[in-house]
Amino acid sequence: MTGDRCVVCGSGTHRPADACARCKRILDRVETRRDASGGVRRVDAAARLRALARSWRDGGFHCFYTGVCLVEDHSRWRDHRYLVFEDRVPGDGASVVVTCALVSRMKADLTEDRFKLIVTELAKVFDGGTFDQGSFPDQPHAGLTRRPPA
Repeated sequence: MTGDRCVVCGSGTHRPADACARCKRILDRVETRRDASGGVRRVDAAARLRALARSWRDGGFHCFYTGVCLVEDHSRWRDHRYLVFEDRVPGDGASVVVTCALVSRMKADLTEDRFKLIVTELAKVFDGGTFDQGSFPDQPHAGLTRRPPA
């Protein structure tokens, strides 16, 4: 705790709170994603706090990948710029960053390196080039196992 200041954005808060009401609403969001086996995904609260604090600048939260200022108002959750938490390494909550909903959906369960490779190859196609099919993972959801729905 930093006195009566939010540890994320520096706004005023009340004791013994570490985060202001604005940041606490984001940090306290319920995780709805599932892990590879279909169970409820555990959240690394400390990693999320660090990620949120790193994304704060110039009076707003910014996407790790694009730098775009994010929408945090839950009533606008369908906005592509809506603030979400994303694991840079799928399933590793300690690797979490703040990003926009659109990039999170595009990245899905790809590692950060694989995501960048796929996006780069796709950009080549948009420029009239050819997509290198070797950039796809060897198999869908490589390394992930899922239980069939009950």
